[in-house]
Amino acid sequence: MKNLLLALSITLLVSSCSLLYRGILGVDITPEWKSKEDIVKDSKKWKLDDSLVYILDTASYKNSIIKELYANLNELKKDSSSLDTVLWKKSVKIVNDDLQATQVRLFTSNGTEIFKLVNCYIDPPIPMNWNIDGCFDVFPPKIDEENLNIHNQDLNFFLNNITKLNGDSVQIIDLPKSDYYMVVLWNSFYIKPSRKLIKTVKKYIKSNPEESITPIYINNHNAQLWSVLDSAQRVLIFDYEVSLDKEQKEKD
Repeated sequence: MKNLLLALSITLLVSSCSLLYRGILGVDITPEWKSKEDIVKDSKKWKLDDSLVYILDTASYKNSIIKELYANLNELKKDSSSLDTVLWKKSVKIVNDDLQATQVRLFTSNGTEIFKLVNCYIDPPIPMNWNIDGCFDVFPPKIDEENLNIHNQDLNFFLNNITKLNGDSVQIIDLPKSDYYMVVLWNSFYIKPSRKLIKTVKKYIKSNPEESITPIYINNHNAQLWSVLDSAQRVLIFDYEVSLDKEQKEKD
């Protein structure tokens, strides 16, 4: 089982705001499923501290986002006899942003979100500069985009949907003491966007030494792939993970 590679030849079903990132813009459109060992290797290659690297659950994050969308739409219906088209589109757009493959968010020590930026707002996509309108030139970072400044999640929302590299759950008390936490969602198929974002975050933290900012690198590689797999492919993934767990136990 050691040399088993589960190659998933998938054309990513990315959202409309992300279509430009394919091909020449640094996106692998035929990604492979990543084992935990693969994610650790990617983390080392990108010079990330293992103790600050986490894994997004394959399904719970997306399910939580969608559940919240339906709850919000139901509330909108209660307030009027018909669902307002503008508010409906705004709610869907926010959810679309929350499900993007590459993201950065800044939280206070108590978990309140004060900044959000996702890949589909990076314009122009070449050279793919995350410092839009100088948003990272100030502390805390700031961007004048309505959808990025409303309906934000708190840090616990993310912690409830991630695990440590060893599979353990995560709570705020498990994180290093810090005044701020900067969450980065990254993967190995949005290669250029992820690499550029991580570089931007590292530079930003280094440029603000007077502030206590702890980066939290959440790998969402498999979570993004899981959402586009059919039932047969998911069975293959399950069998693959079981075989890896069995192999690890035999080593131990």
